[in-house]
Amino acid sequence: MLNNTEIIGIDHGNRNMKTASSVFSAAIQPLQTRPDSLENILEYQNKIYYVGGQVPVMERVDKTDNDDYYLLTLAALAKELKFRKLTSSKVMLGTALPPRRFQQQKDGFKKYLSKTKELHFKFEGIHYHVTLENVYVFMQGHVVIHTLIKDNSGFCLLIDIGGGTVDLVGFVDGMPDGNYAISDKAALYCINRVNEEMVARLGTSVPPFFIESFMRYGDYECPDKYRIEITKCLREYSSEIYDIIQSNNYNLDLTNMVFMGGGASIIQHFGNNKDRNVKFVTDVCANAKGCEEAVKSIMRARRKIQNERTA
Repeated sequence: MLNNTEIIGIDHGNRNMKTASSVFSAAIQPLQTRPDSLENILEYQNKIYYVGGQVPVMERVDKTDNDDYYLLTLAALAKELKFRKLTSSKVMLGTALPPRRFQQQKDGFKKYLSKTKELHFKFEGIHYHVTLENVYVFMQGHVVIHTLIKDNSGFCLLIDIGGGTVDLVGFVDGMPDGNYAISDKAALYCINRVNEEMVARLGTSVPPFFIESFMRYGDYECPDKYRIEITKCLREYSSEIYDIIQSNNYNLDLTNMVFMGGGASIIQHFGNNKDRNVKFVTDVCANAKGCEEAVKSIMRARRKIQNERTA
């Protein structure tokens, strides 16, 4: 909290929405009637929505093309305020966009999220009142690198393995160097690829939950024949990621690499990381937390300037 205002960071992902304390599916659907159970139910402007469910399989290029992400933002605000034991608050909102779309979409995304200052809505039967004081849009990954700057001075390469894309961004002393690269071989690609290989090698598909558990934790309780083949596939995927880095002219022996996003844990558990300068940010809420820190930093800088003027 800063001056009786809550600073809340939200990561509007393709697969999941994240705040500092919550993760939920980036899916929402309208309902015709108010259900008996209000779990995951959002009520806004006399309409009712179910939040969550099946994870979208396609990347949303422009998150402002309909109201889905606006409504998901309300749900995220409710979840974070509930965690903070609040139902009414002034809020400064921090969010982030992928590096490749940051310059083109930041103004539109801010306008999209700022369209209503006084928000009244219900989530899971609880009424929330949010006074939206400001919205700050940052670059995904930059807010995380900023929090790691003491350990990553000089040059470092951020590899953000999200649901739909892998983003490579170079940083010098915490600032983007202007070099970006992108690949579609991200987490969803990995899950589909592993399942295809299971069908080819073992003659049967594998539930995505199994694969994601291996990706996240490095193992899962299952028969050895599945463990062996899934492990092979994830090692192959990790090699693909390192090949992508190398194909963009980065020396794997000399580059300080920071892996983040939902797929970072795959490289941590299955990558050939020996003797390489690598760091893993596997907290899926890292961008949301980084957005909060970035807003706090802006507020501190403004307060310092005001104090100097009045001194």
